[in-house]
Amino acid sequence: MSKDTALTVMFGWVVSSLVYLVGGIDHLFIAVTIFVVLDYLTGVVSAWYRKELSSRTGWWGLARKSMTLVFVIVAHQLDLVAGNENNFMRNAMLLFIIGTEGISIFENMGKMGLPVPKFITAALIKLRGDEEDESKTDNKKEG
Repeated sequence: MSKDTALTVMFGWVVSSLVYLVGGIDHLFIAVTIFVVLDYLTGVVSAWYRKELSSRTGWWGLARKSMTLVFVIVAHQLDLVAGNENNFMRNAMLLFIIGTEGISIFENMGKMGLPVPKFITAALIKLRGDEEDESKTDNKKEG
């Protein structure tokens, strides 16, 4: 077996194992991947804009983003153990991650002075499940 063939087999094994562990690649998983990448990119651009770009911070950001896969793997495995054929826990975790990453994307854009649409931020906060936290923050601002 040539070296190229061995590397191809190993790469295929790693990718197929990862796809199995996260419950497959569907539109929701693709959306999460897009949000994670956009959050990282907007974070880098925001740090560059504010002249706070740091390779150490960037690597930690990549490590944190990679660790979000662990949440998805755990949620999918819980679905399998519980017999949830509709991937309820996996999908709920993916939606939570979309909400969290989306809010972070808008925070990064806000740090660069870009206008942030309130209706989208509110929808992302709802998706993340922090509706009570938002109302507490709004009450503190008013009072």
